[in-house]
Amino acid sequence: MIQIRQAVYKDIPRIMNFIDEHWKKGHIMGNDRTMFEFQHVRDGEVFYIIAEDDMDGKIYGAMGYIPMMEQEWPCMSTVMVRSLKNPEGRMLGEEIARYFEKNMQCYNLISVGVEKRYARTIKALGEATVDKLYHYYRLGKEREFRIAQINHYEVVSVQNTGSKLKPLPEFSDFVNQVDLEEIYKDYPRRSPAYIEHRYYEHPYFNYKLWGIQSKDGMKSAFASREEVVGEAKILRIVDFFGRDDDLAGIGCELDRILLEGEYEYVDFYCYGIDEEIMKKAGFLLKTDNDSNIIPNYFDPFEQKNVEIYFCTWFKENIHVYRGFGDQDRPNHV
Repeated sequence: MIQIRQAVYKDIPRIMNFIDEHWKKGHIMGNDRTMFEFQHVRDGEVFYIIAEDDMDGKIYGAMGYIPMMEQEWPCMSTVMVRSLKNPEGRMLGEEIARYFEKNMQCYNLISVGVEKRYARTIKALGEATVDKLYHYYRLGKEREFRIAQINHYEVVSVQNTGSKLKPLPEFSDFVNQVDLEEIYKDYPRRSPAYIEHRYYEHPYFNYKLWGIQSKDGMKSAFASREEVVGEAKILRIVDFFGRDDDLAGIGCELDRILLEGEYEYVDFYCYGIDEEIMKKAGFLLKTDNDSNIIPNYFDPFEQKNVEIYFCTWFKENIHVYRGFGDQDRPNHV
C-alpha cells in the first residue's frame, strides 16, 4: 500500500533518483547531493514529503519544501511537486498536499514558479490563489545591449534623496548594521538564520547583499546576484527585506552601481511592492506592450521574456520575490 510520510536522511538517494527519472534527466537536484542538502536538509531533518509503496519502497510522489524561519508555524515555500500514476489509482499530488497542510504546522505556503496550467489543481491546496510576479527593470545609460534586446530605450529620471547603498559582505555586517526589528515586520518573515544560509552560505552562487542607508538608519536591505553571458553582465535583485518606501530613494545609487559594475541593467521580479515606489526608484514595469526583451533564463541563456507565477494560501499584505523557493538556483552541476 502507498504511504505518505515525511522523508528521512536515508531516503535522499531515492528522492534524487526520482527527480532525475521523473522530473528531468540531469536535473541538478537529482544529481548534486551538495545542492540537494543545502536546499532541503537542516540538522539532519529532510524537508521532503514522499508517497512510497511500503512493500517495494518505490516512490510514486514527492514534494520538497523550505521553511523560512526556525520558529513554530513559519511560512514555507514549496518546490518540485511531482506524482505518478499508481496501481491504486490515487490522486497522490493532492494527498501529499493535504498531508503537508495537516502535519507541517505551516502558517502560510508560498510556491514560486508554478505552471499556470496547474492553477486548478493548486487551488485545491487549502483554497490557494495564483498570481504572477511583476518584472521591473532599469537600464544602464548609453550602453550596448547584448543580454537584453532593447527596441525602445527609456530611463526614468530619479531624485537624489541622499540614501546610500552599503555592501554587507559578511553576515555579521548584516546583523550588526541592519535594523533586524524592522526586518522582522516583513510578511512572510524570514529569520536571520534563513538569510545567512540562503544568501551567505550558498555552495555555488555568490550573492551580494546591500543595506539601504537612509536618514533614519539602515532599515532595509536586498540580496542581488550577477548574471554573465560572454563579456556582458547584468544585476538581479532577488530578495528584499525591510520597508518598501526605502526602495524609492535608491535610484541614483542603482545608477552608480550599474556604471561601476558595467551592468547592462538591473531587474527585479517581485510582488507586493507598490508600483509608484518602483517608479520613484527608476524602474520600468515589463508589460505585454513593452517591446523590450529582458531575459529570465541564463542557465542556459534564452533571450526571451518569461512570466513567473506563484501560489499562496493567504495573499493579503504578502510580498513575494524571485529568491523564494528554488527559482534562483543553478540548473546544472
